[in-house]
Amino acid sequence: MTLRIAPGSLICREFGGLEAADPNWLKEVDYWEDYNSRFFRANGKTYQSADSNVQTWLTADDRAPYAAMTRELLDDLSSRMDLSDIDLVLMAHWLPDIHLGTSVTNFALYHLGVKDGFGFAISDRGRTAPLFAMHCAARYLRSGRRKALVLSMDQKHLLYRSPVVDALEPVNSAAAMVLERDIQSGMQYSGYRRLMLTDQDDLATAVTNLCVEMGQAPENVCLIAAPDLLTRAAHAGPVVAQSTRLLCAAPFAALHDAQTQGGSGAYLVLSQERNAVSAIMLSADEMRLAA
Repeated sequence: MTLRIAPGSLICREFGGLEAADPNWLKEVDYWEDYNSRFFRANGKTYQSADSNVQTWLTADDRAPYAAMTRELLDDLSSRMDLSDIDLVLMAHWLPDIHLGTSVTNFALYHLGVKDGFGFAISDRGRTAPLFAMHCAARYLRSGRRKALVLSMDQKHLLYRSPVVDALEPVNSAAAMVLERDIQSGMQYSGYRRLMLTDQDDLATAVTNLCVEMGQAPENVCLIAAPDLLTRAAHAGPVVAQSTRLLCAAPFAALHDAQTQGGSGAYLVLSQERNAVSAIMLSADEMRLAA
């Protein structure tokens, strides 16, 4: 049994405003400030006025809810292929939706008219979430199902200020792909690994070992990772840098770029969250990319 990314299904986009701000929302400022205070308290922190980002969150002209980005991607994909027989929808994200509480996977299943599909979101693994989502989709398909839709996305606006997020300067971005069982063309999924590294661990050695473990000579593998990981890996083969501004969409956006450039037989995609490095290996085939 083989699992492949369906030809033409890997798409990545950045988004501007998909929802106009309503001036009436400003009447709810006190409600959201109280929400922030309780959220901070639940995490053992004290909320102060300098932490607030409520005004921007309510009034930004580039609001992009996850359901709205999903709709745009699905309409694009549906014009290229049949998505009515999707068995699973997985969504990976790091930052919260600008619409708190919306079930994006349920929206996707409803939008596609899928009545017997299963969907859930993965949001507790930071920027490694999309690679884990692909791993989960692969395991689900190996149980007998045939086709999974994997979404990864993040939007830029938080209710509170975060120095980490401010430094990344994220953009509204989303990626989608269809992972399908027993099709004859497309990039083949070869496996997932999660490595727990310490300060003493050598990422370069780990990358080399991953390539060999998956049956690839390192010099023939294109490594796709954030710039800091590429520096630490000192990889012998070609490399493509992920954009840190794309957050969870970054691995698949960079994979799209790498495939567009061509010239590699296999791709090792890395993401890191704290001391955990997640990796997926894909082998190239005659994959037609979406524009």
